[in-house]
Amino acid sequence: MLAGAPRARPRDVGARRRRPASRGSVAARTRAAAASRECRHYVNLKNGIEALPTLRDDLGVRSYEFVRIQSSLLENGDCEKMILELDASLLLNLALGRSCFVWDFGSRDVVKGRGNPRALWYGAEFIRYALRKEWFPEGVGDAARRENVPVVRGKQVEREWATKLTMFGRSAKRKIRYYRQFIPDDVRDVRLIGVYRPTTHDDDAEYYREVLLRHEFGDGGDVPDVVRDERETIEAIKRLSYNIFFAGVEEPAWLNQK
Repeated sequence: MLAGAPRARPRDVGARRRRPASRGSVAARTRAAAASRECRHYVNLKNGIEALPTLRDDLGVRSYEFVRIQSSLLENGDCEKMILELDASLLLNLALGRSCFVWDFGSRDVVKGRGNPRALWYGAEFIRYALRKEWFPEGVGDAARRENVPVVRGKQVEREWATKLTMFGRSAKRKIRYYRQFIPDDVRDVRLIGVYRPTTHDDDAEYYREVLLRHEFGDGGDVPDVVRDERETIEAIKRLSYNIFFAGVEEPAWLNQK
């Protein structure tokens, strides 16, 4: 070695190259996050009213709110008006990182026992997409392991929806961006989850009125809410034979193509 030459630093025998997290550790973190995530419940008007007996009597949920995601707007592709009609409570709770369950009953594929309403497979999917794009432009969660593309009925609609979102007027864009200021530093995604069953009461206005009035004005007593985290809530919902809609990329119509 030449005089004055810098001496090579000995390699730390105990040092190891950091390995990427295993699937097991990622799954463990996901379960831990779900176990600490608060839940809020929203009944979609009006078919979702049919879920009130389940929420109150079976799940012990007394604190729920109402939302109106109109399928008629979605049939016409009017996502901007749908966004403008969203309640502040739903948007704020999503911004705070809470799991928001939207309950609805659908009239599609009733014979097959599916009944996934348009308000979920189209409406909730677009709401999630729009909020992710505006709130987390750099990506959500662990982008390396999760697909963040909107999927409707097995078709990827990123290009169409990106154009639709760009064409939103000033009011709709400002409404979405307003809630971005409330997002905590550790929140990295939008937890909007659909809960559904098929209905046989579609267009039966008197039925929904009776169920709503009975549960809103009936004597429920001073029974406290049963508090569950996201994981416990999903397990309880599945035990009651309801279907869960997480996102289009998790639906069979998309997964079966791969």
